[in-house]
Amino acid sequence: MAEPESFRGIIIKGVGGIYTVRFEVNGIYKYGLCAARGQFRLKGIKPAIGDKVTIIPSGDPDVEYVITDIADRSSFIARPPVANLSVMLLTFSVTEPAPDLTLLDKMLLVCSLRDIKPVIIFTKSDLNGSDSERLCSVYTKAGYEVLVSSPQKPITKNDLKDIIGDGIAAFAGPSGVGKSTLCNSLLGFDLMETGEVSAKIKRGRHTTRHVELHEFFDGFICDTPGFTSLSLEDQGVDYRDVLYGFPEITAIATGCRFDDCSHRKEDGCVVRNTLAEGLLDQGRYERYTAFYTELYDNRNNYRHRRKQ
Repeated sequence: MAEPESFRGIIIKGVGGIYTVRFEVNGIYKYGLCAARGQFRLKGIKPAIGDKVTIIPSGDPDVEYVITDIADRSSFIARPPVANLSVMLLTFSVTEPAPDLTLLDKMLLVCSLRDIKPVIIFTKSDLNGSDSERLCSVYTKAGYEVLVSSPQKPITKNDLKDIIGDGIAAFAGPSGVGKSTLCNSLLGFDLMETGEVSAKIKRGRHTTRHVELHEFFDGFICDTPGFTSLSLEDQGVDYRDVLYGFPEITAIATGCRFDDCSHRKEDGCVVRNTLAEGLLDQGRYERYTAFYTELYDNRNNYRHRRKQ
């Protein structure tokens, strides 16, 4: 009996174990509902949006295809589950709500370890021009690409076309900063509900309900649910990895007296000297040391508990 015809495609949506896959047939894109073979569940593998998959006809008129293979992922984030991300659009407001720079710096660190290009977007710049300029200066000097958005001068499709290319980009950041509004504007239709910032707690109300890839020129973009916390330990970050999220400190650290300098209290630390000279952002340095210390202490406490 002849083998069934197979197709290569990408998962753009998943709900309740049924996945929508975009695949190409004779130069035309088609979309099919797919189930995953039981072998993936037995292996502890769950398909995610962004996965590049092989599908074959199932014979079921309701769910017409079956996923038979999932290609190796170039990157993966678990919250929400998105595979093969190439760009993370880290969206934070200048004010209302105030930017959580601890969360931003954690996300930049995770991007560096997942080989995902981070692009920072500061929204609501019209509400506080001086803070907007200061934040842009801090992160531009640190080596990151920074975009600024306001109602008077919103980010356009052309601003992101070359950044995303043929890859997958995800908007990520807290609720209430304008992620969904910006995403809706770029796509030209209301992809997600948009919410308001609570006057009482100064945080955005969670409005994004699901994650789905949407075509954007040659690539895809998606919105993600807003969140207010991120555990580096849960992300598998080791204290020795923290420096990767601080390229401006990494560039200075090569001049330190000791190769294993933690840049917190050692003599002959060029990083600390640079900080004292006002040539390094105090807030970024403090967040570096806080991340390093927390992960270092957690590791030592874990070793101590195992010995008991």
